[in-house]
Amino acid sequence: MTSARGMDPIEAMNAFLARITAHDPEPDTTVMSLQVQVGRARETLQLSARAVHALTEALTRYVDPDDHGTCANCGKPLSKDLYCPGCGHVDGIFGQTVANHAATVLRQADRTDAT
Repeated sequence: MTSARGMDPIEAMNAFLARITAHDPEPDTTVMSLQVQVGRARETLQLSARAVHALTEALTRYVDPDDHGTCANCGKPLSKDLYCPGCGHVDGIFGQTVANHAATVLRQADRTDAT
């Protein structure tokens, strides 16, 4: 099984750990074991303190490319266009511009109806 970037997840973990090991003062001191299974392939990885720290940092800093924030109106996830499929609110500067324009159009329509 390969990821979107073409690398097997187990190979990716091993490559990640290899990059860390080169700078690890205690690479042979295991503080955590991690079992990775992809399909039938299974590997148990031995992680040093530095590797655990690096993996934790990588996981904590990861941002999903489809994460465009949450709707200020209802809190549900926004689309890439900052549109909320949950309530229809358009967020961000574009949303503010659309809302301001809509308010202007409504005021003009109200003035026209009043005459």
